[in-house]
Amino acid sequence: MISSPRETSAEGEPRQLPVSDDVARATLHALLDSDLLGVALVRAADWVHVMTNGAYEALLAEGPALGKRLSEVLPAAKLSEAELAVIVSTGRATRVRRVLLPPGEAGAVSSARYVTFALIPVRSLTPEGDGLLVLARDVSKEVHDERTANLFLLLARDMSTERDEVTAIRAAVAHAKLVLGASAASIFLLDPDGKTLHGALVGWDWTRTSFAAKLEQWPNVARAIAANEACHFTAANAERAEEGWFERRGIEAAICAPMATDGRVVGVLFFDFCCGAQPTIDLTLAKTIADQCALLVERETAQVKAET
Repeated sequence: MISSPRETSAEGEPRQLPVSDDVARATLHALLDSDLLGVALVRAADWVHVMTNGAYEALLAEGPALGKRLSEVLPAAKLSEAELAVIVSTGRATRVRRVLLPPGEAGAVSSARYVTFALIPVRSLTPEGDGLLVLARDVSKEVHDERTANLFLLLARDMSTERDEVTAIRAAVAHAKLVLGASAASIFLLDPDGKTLHGALVGWDWTRTSFAAKLEQWPNVARAIAANEACHFTAANAERAEEGWFERRGIEAAICAPMATDGRVVGVLFFDFCCGAQPTIDLTLAKTIADQCALLVERETAQVKAET
């Protein structure tokens, strides 16, 4: 038999009502069959997984989690065995929010994955003793949406204050770089002839800002500009001069977002992802920031012309 809080005593403490073992087993099977939640059972004797469902394996494990210790599967949670023992001994469930999982493959670029999970003590899990019911939920989209909302709040603040356009561009790109999990960012402006890109001096390293590129040597970038759409490509998809750029700088993937005002492309905004990065590939966000930068570039250009 297990207990369930269904009523409240006069003292305000939950009063436990008994639930049959059949009901408990049916509840556990329903959880294990769910594809919405990652579910696992961990025995307290050695904190080894004795049961997992498919959603748990897909979300948390590199290889089967079954038979592995909890610390092997969730090292980022940083929960000591002493802390796990307290959860079991006190009978109090614990919720751990937004744990960033490690990259899937060592050295590779993989999307950032955040998980919120609950650890619920279970009495007499096995004949050897108690254990934990682990419920895990992917909250990566929630984290990204929240960061994006904060990004636009910061951008609105920056645009409403008395800041010069170059400072506003730097702030916008820095905020977006953080949200996307990029290793680096850079802006290249398009020559009037539409054939050459030049690095823009808005706060990045000299190598990038002094760089000039013929579009014919950068096919992925040229296609993005022609379509006026952001694109994501990896080192494996890089072509011609793009290959050398990726290789020299240890770049594994990039987002190229054309900067346009009224449909006219004035440059491109790059976000680079190096080995081991855990990015969020959001082409809509990258394009939105790029177009805002284009507007600021146009304002700066008009101001310079007015002063000369």
